[in-house]
Amino acid sequence: MRSRDLGEVHEMMRQRYGEHQPRVVDGGDRFVFRAQSARAGPLTVDQLTYAATMAMTAEPFMTMLIVSVLDGRFDVTAGREHARVARGDSLLYPARLGLQVLMDRMTHQVVQFPVAAASRVAERAGVPAPDLRFEAMTAVSPAAGRQWLATVAYLTRLLSGPQATVPALLLAAAMDTAAAAALSVFPNTTMTLDYTPGPGQTPPAVVRRAIAYIDAHADRPITVEDIAAAAGIGVRGLQAAFARHRDTTPTGYLRQVRLEHAHRDLQAADPTRGDTVTHKWGFTTPSRFATAYRTAYGRPPSHTLRA
Repeated sequence: MRSRDLGEVHEMMRQRYGEHQPRVVDGGDRFVFRAQSARAGPLTVDQLTYAATMAMTAEPFMTMLIVSVLDGRFDVTAGREHARVARGDSLLYPARLGLQVLMDRMTHQVVQFPVAAASRVAERAGVPAPDLRFEAMTAVSPAAGRQWLATVAYLTRLLSGPQATVPALLLAAAMDTAAAAALSVFPNTTMTLDYTPGPGQTPPAVVRRAIAYIDAHADRPITVEDIAAAAGIGVRGLQAAFARHRDTTPTGYLRQVRLEHAHRDLQAADPTRGDTVTHKWGFTTPSRFATAYRTAYGRPPSHTLRA
Protein backbone atom coordinates (compact mmCIF):
# COMPACT_ATOMS: atom_id res chain seq x y z
CA MET A 1 0.00 0.00 0.00
CA ARG A 2 1.11 3.54 -0.74
CA SER A 3 -1.00 6.57 0.11
CA ARG A 4 -0.91 10.32 0.69
CA ASP A 5 -4.41 10.30 2.17
CA LEU A 6 -4.19 10.40 5.98
CA GLY A 7 -7.82 9.33 6.30
CA GLU A 8 -7.21 6.23 4.18
CA VAL A 9 -4.09 5.41 6.18
CA HIS A 10 -5.95 5.86 9.45
CA GLU A 11 -8.67 3.42 8.42
CA MET A 12 -6.19 0.76 7.27
CA MET A 13 -4.16 1.05 10.49
CA ARG A 14 -7.32 1.03 12.61
CA GLN A 15 -8.37 -2.27 11.09
CA ARG A 16 -4.87 -3.68 11.41
CA TYR A 17 -4.01 -2.64 14.97
CA GLY A 18 -6.86 -0.84 16.70
CA GLU A 19 -8.37 2.57 17.26
CA HIS A 20 -5.99 5.52 17.25
CA GLN A 21 -5.93 9.20 16.37
CA PRO A 22 -3.06 10.28 14.07
CA ARG A 23 -2.05 13.80 13.13
CA VAL A 24 0.77 15.28 11.10
CA VAL A 25 3.04 17.46 13.23
CA ASP A 26 5.55 18.47 10.56
CA GLY A 27 6.12 17.77 6.87
CA GLY A 28 2.46 17.48 5.90
CA ASP A 29 3.17 18.70 2.36
CA ARG A 30 5.51 15.73 1.92
CA PHE A 31 3.36 13.20 3.74
CA VAL A 32 3.36 9.73 2.26
CA PHE A 33 2.67 6.37 3.85
CA ARG A 34 4.02 3.05 2.59
CA ALA A 35 3.27 -0.43 3.93
CA GLN A 36 4.27 -3.99 3.14
CA SER A 37 2.58 -6.76 5.09
CA ALA A 38 2.90 -10.50 5.51
CA ARG A 39 0.51 -12.61 7.56
CA ALA A 40 -0.08 -16.22 8.56
CA GLY A 41 -2.99 -16.73 10.92
CA PRO A 42 -2.66 -14.30 13.85
CA LEU A 43 1.08 -13.71 13.23
CA THR A 44 1.91 -10.64 11.17
CA VAL A 45 5.03 -8.75 10.15
CA ASP A 46 4.55 -5.27 8.68
CA GLN A 47 7.05 -2.75 7.37
CA LEU A 48 5.67 0.78 7.60
CA THR A 49 6.99 4.20 6.59
CA TYR A 50 5.62 7.59 7.59
CA ALA A 51 7.42 10.30 5.57
CA ALA A 52 6.46 13.02 8.04
CA THR A 53 6.58 13.70 11.76
CA MET A 54 3.48 12.08 13.26
CA ALA A 55 1.81 12.21 16.66
CA MET A 56 -0.67 9.51 17.66
CA THR A 57 -2.91 8.64 20.56
CA ALA A 58 -3.70 4.93 20.57
CA GLU A 59 -6.21 2.88 22.51
CA PRO A 60 -4.82 -0.08 24.52
CA PHE A 61 -3.67 -3.03 22.42
CA MET A 62 -4.88 -6.54 23.21
CA THR A 63 -2.05 -8.23 21.29
CA MET A 64 1.73 -8.40 21.51
CA LEU A 65 3.11 -5.58 19.35
CA ILE A 66 6.87 -5.11 18.98
CA VAL A 67 8.31 -2.30 16.87
CA SER A 68 11.83 -2.32 15.38
CA VAL A 69 13.10 1.01 14.04
CA LEU A 70 14.86 0.90 10.66
CA ASP A 71 15.12 4.67 10.27
CA GLY A 72 13.99 7.77 12.12
CA ARG A 73 13.15 8.28 15.78
CA PHE A 74 10.36 7.16 18.03
CA ASP A 75 9.01 8.37 21.41
CA VAL A 76 6.38 6.38 23.31
CA THR A 77 4.61 7.08 26.60
CA ALA A 78 2.45 4.35 28.15
CA GLY A 79 1.08 5.11 31.59
CA ARG A 80 4.11 6.03 33.71
CA GLU A 81 6.57 4.48 31.28
CA HIS A 82 8.44 6.43 28.63
CA ALA A 83 10.92 5.24 26.03
CA ARG A 84 12.83 6.88 23.20
CA VAL A 85 14.34 4.67 20.52
CA ALA A 86 16.10 5.18 17.20
CA ARG A 87 17.54 3.18 14.31
CA GLY A 88 18.45 -0.37 15.33
CA ASP A 89 16.35 -0.32 18.52
CA SER A 90 13.20 -2.29 19.30
CA LEU A 91 10.31 -1.52 21.62
CA LEU A 92 7.46 -3.58 23.02
CA TYR A 93 4.11 -1.84 23.39
CA PRO A 94 2.65 -2.63 26.82
CA ALA A 95 -0.63 -4.48 26.46
CA ARG A 96 -3.77 -2.89 27.88
CA LEU A 97 -2.27 0.60 28.22
CA GLY A 98 -3.11 3.61 26.10
CA LEU A 99 -0.20 5.13 24.20
CA GLN A 100 1.10 8.55 23.26
CA VAL A 101 3.40 8.20 20.25
CA LEU A 102 5.67 10.61 18.37
CA MET A 103 7.30 9.29 15.18
CA ASP A 104 9.85 11.39 13.30
CA ARG A 105 10.00 10.30 9.64
CA MET A 106 10.13 6.72 10.67
CA THR A 107 10.44 3.39 8.86
CA HIS A 108 9.79 0.45 11.15
CA GLN A 109 8.85 -3.20 11.29
CA VAL A 110 6.00 -4.37 13.50
CA VAL A 111 5.58 -7.95 14.69
CA GLN A 112 2.13 -8.78 16.07
CA PHE A 113 0.93 -12.00 17.69
CA PRO A 114 -1.53 -12.98 20.46
CA VAL A 115 -0.67 -12.41 24.11
CA ALA A 116 -1.79 -16.02 24.64
CA ALA A 117 1.29 -17.22 22.74
CA ALA A 118 3.60 -15.47 25.22
CA SER A 119 1.51 -16.79 28.11
CA ARG A 120 1.88 -20.38 26.86
CA VAL A 121 5.66 -20.10 26.63
CA ALA A 122 5.82 -18.45 30.07
CA GLU A 123 3.74 -21.24 31.58
CA ARG A 124 6.18 -23.81 30.21
CA ALA A 125 8.87 -21.92 32.13
CA GLY A 126 6.78 -22.08 35.30
CA VAL A 127 5.09 -18.67 35.32
CA PRO A 128 1.26 -18.87 35.35
CA ALA A 129 -0.40 -16.73 32.70
CA PRO A 130 -1.94 -14.28 35.26
CA ASP A 131 1.55 -13.64 36.68
CA LEU A 132 3.20 -12.80 33.36
CA ARG A 133 4.05 -9.10 33.24
CA PHE A 134 6.38 -7.15 30.97
CA GLU A 135 8.15 -4.58 33.12
CA ALA A 136 9.79 -2.32 30.52
CA MET A 137 9.37 -1.44 26.86
CA THR A 138 12.99 -1.69 25.72
CA ALA A 139 15.37 -4.65 25.43
CA VAL A 140 17.41 -5.73 28.44
CA SER A 141 20.69 -5.19 26.54
CA PRO A 142 22.03 -4.32 23.06
CA ALA A 143 22.79 -8.02 22.51
CA ALA A 144 19.20 -8.91 23.38
CA GLY A 145 18.02 -6.25 20.94
CA ARG A 146 20.06 -7.85 18.18
CA GLN A 147 18.50 -11.19 19.09
CA TRP A 148 15.05 -9.71 18.49
CA LEU A 149 16.12 -8.26 15.11
CA ALA A 150 17.34 -11.71 14.07
CA THR A 151 13.94 -13.12 15.07
CA VAL A 152 12.17 -10.49 12.95
CA ALA A 153 14.36 -11.39 9.98
CA TYR A 154 13.43 -15.08 10.38
CA LEU A 155 9.72 -14.32 10.65
CA THR A 156 9.88 -12.04 7.61
CA ARG A 157 11.52 -14.75 5.49
CA LEU A 158 8.98 -17.31 6.67
CA LEU A 159 5.85 -15.24 6.02
CA SER A 160 7.00 -13.76 2.72
CA GLY A 161 8.30 -17.05 1.29
CA PRO A 162 7.08 -18.64 -1.93
CA GLN A 163 4.62 -21.03 -0.27
CA ALA A 164 0.93 -20.13 -0.58
CA THR A 165 0.28 -20.88 3.09
CA VAL A 166 2.49 -21.57 6.09
CA PRO A 167 1.87 -25.14 7.36
CA ALA A 168 0.12 -25.25 10.72
CA LEU A 169 3.03 -26.90 12.55
CA LEU A 170 5.52 -24.42 11.14
CA LEU A 171 3.23 -21.53 12.08
CA ALA A 172 2.89 -22.86 15.63
CA ALA A 173 6.69 -23.12 15.87
CA ALA A 174 7.07 -19.58 14.51
CA MET A 175 4.62 -18.27 17.12
CA ASP A 176 6.59 -20.02 19.85
CA THR A 177 9.80 -18.55 18.46
CA ALA A 178 8.38 -15.03 18.49
CA ALA A 179 6.99 -15.47 22.01
CA ALA A 180 10.18 -17.04 23.40
CA ALA A 181 12.30 -14.29 21.85
CA ALA A 182 10.07 -11.58 23.34
CA LEU A 183 10.36 -13.20 26.79
CA SER A 184 14.15 -13.38 26.40
CA VAL A 185 14.57 -9.81 25.14
CA PHE A 186 12.13 -7.58 27.03
CA PRO A 187 12.11 -7.46 30.88
CA ASN A 188 9.34 -9.61 32.32
CA THR A 189 8.48 -11.83 35.27
CA THR A 190 9.93 -15.01 33.72
CA MET A 191 13.35 -13.43 34.29
CA THR A 192 12.86 -13.57 38.07
CA LEU A 193 11.43 -17.07 38.14
CA ASP A 194 12.08 -19.14 41.26
CA TYR A 195 14.52 -21.99 40.69
CA THR A 196 15.84 -25.01 42.56
CA PRO A 197 19.65 -25.03 42.96
CA GLY A 198 21.36 -28.06 41.52
CA PRO A 199 24.30 -29.18 39.40
CA GLY A 200 24.84 -26.90 36.44
CA GLN A 201 21.92 -24.61 37.29
CA THR A 202 22.37 -20.85 37.61
CA PRO A 203 20.23 -17.98 38.85
CA PRO A 204 17.89 -16.26 36.39
CA ALA A 205 19.39 -13.96 33.79
CA VAL A 206 18.30 -10.79 35.56
CA VAL A 207 20.21 -11.74 38.73
CA ARG A 208 23.26 -12.79 36.73
CA ARG A 209 23.31 -9.42 34.97
CA ALA A 210 22.99 -7.57 38.26
CA ILE A 211 25.79 -9.60 39.87
CA ALA A 212 28.08 -9.06 36.87
CA TYR A 213 27.45 -5.31 37.03
CA ILE A 214 28.12 -5.17 40.78
CA ASP A 215 31.30 -7.24 40.49
CA ALA A 216 32.61 -4.96 37.72
CA HIS A 217 31.66 -1.67 39.40
CA ALA A 218 32.04 -2.31 43.13
CA ASP A 219 34.76 0.34 43.35
CA ARG A 220 32.41 3.02 42.00
CA PRO A 221 29.56 4.95 43.67
CA ILE A 222 26.75 2.88 42.14
CA THR A 223 23.15 2.87 43.38
CA VAL A 224 20.42 0.24 43.39
CA GLU A 225 18.84 2.17 40.50
CA ASP A 226 22.07 1.79 38.51
CA ILE A 227 22.10 -1.95 39.23
CA ALA A 228 18.43 -2.33 38.24
CA ALA A 229 19.00 -0.44 34.98
CA ALA A 230 21.98 -2.65 34.12
CA ALA A 231 19.90 -5.76 34.86
CA GLY A 232 16.99 -4.53 32.74
CA ILE A 233 14.37 -4.57 35.49
CA GLY A 234 12.72 -2.22 37.98
CA VAL A 235 14.11 -1.71 41.47
CA ARG A 236 11.28 -3.63 43.17
CA GLY A 237 11.64 -6.55 40.77
CA LEU A 238 15.39 -6.63 41.34
CA GLN A 239 14.97 -6.63 45.11
CA ALA A 240 12.46 -9.47 44.89
CA ALA A 241 14.81 -11.48 42.67
CA PHE A 242 17.72 -11.10 45.09
CA ALA A 243 15.51 -12.05 48.02
CA ARG A 244 14.42 -15.25 46.25
CA HIS A 245 17.68 -16.34 44.73
CA ARG A 246 20.46 -14.85 46.89
CA ASP A 247 18.68 -14.42 50.25
CA THR A 248 19.91 -10.83 50.39
CA THR A 249 19.31 -7.45 48.76
CA PRO A 250 21.22 -5.88 45.85
CA THR A 251 22.86 -3.42 48.23
CA GLY A 252 23.59 -6.26 50.66
CA TYR A 253 25.40 -8.14 47.92
CA LEU A 254 27.26 -4.95 46.98
CA ARG A 255 28.44 -4.54 50.58
CA GLN A 256 29.55 -8.19 50.60
CA VAL A 257 31.61 -7.71 47.44
CA ARG A 258 33.19 -4.52 48.77
CA LEU A 259 33.98 -6.22 52.06
CA GLU A 260 35.71 -9.07 50.22
CA HIS A 261 37.81 -6.55 48.29
CA ALA A 262 38.66 -4.75 51.53
CA HIS A 263 39.66 -8.07 53.11
CA ARG A 264 42.06 -8.84 50.27
CA ASP A 265 43.49 -5.32 50.42
CA LEU A 266 44.10 -5.71 54.15
CA GLN A 267 45.88 -9.00 53.59
CA ALA A 268 48.20 -7.30 51.09
CA ALA A 269 48.63 -4.02 53.01
CA ASP A 270 51.76 -2.83 54.83
CA PRO A 271 50.86 -1.97 58.46
CA THR A 272 53.97 0.20 58.80
CA ARG A 273 52.67 2.62 56.17
CA GLY A 274 49.29 3.15 57.78
CA ASP A 275 47.38 1.69 54.82
CA THR A 276 43.60 2.03 55.07
CA VAL A 277 40.73 0.57 53.07
CA THR A 278 37.73 2.15 54.80
CA HIS A 279 36.80 4.87 52.30
CA LYS A 280 38.21 3.11 49.25
CA TRP A 281 35.47 0.48 49.47
CA GLY A 282 32.58 2.76 50.39
CA PHE A 283 32.44 2.45 54.19
CA THR A 284 31.63 5.85 55.63
CA THR A 285 33.34 5.40 59.02
CA PRO A 286 36.04 3.10 60.43
CA SER A 287 33.64 1.93 63.15
CA ARG A 288 31.02 0.75 60.62
CA PHE A 289 33.69 -1.00 58.60
CA ALA A 290 35.08 -2.68 61.72
CA THR A 291 31.63 -3.91 62.75
CA ALA A 292 30.85 -5.32 59.29
CA TYR A 293 34.30 -6.88 59.04
CA ARG A 294 34.09 -8.57 62.45
CA THR A 295 30.67 -9.99 61.57
CA ALA A 296 31.98 -11.44 58.33
CA TYR A 297 35.43 -12.65 59.38
CA GLY A 298 35.18 -13.10 63.14
CA ARG A 299 37.98 -10.70 64.00
CA PRO A 300 38.70 -6.96 63.74
CA PRO A 301 40.37 -5.63 60.58
CA SER A 302 43.47 -4.66 62.57
CA HIS A 303 44.22 -8.34 63.23
CA THR A 304 44.18 -9.09 59.49
CA LEU A 305 46.37 -6.08 58.79
CA ARG A 306 49.04 -7.23 61.31
CA ALA A 307 48.84 -10.93 60.39
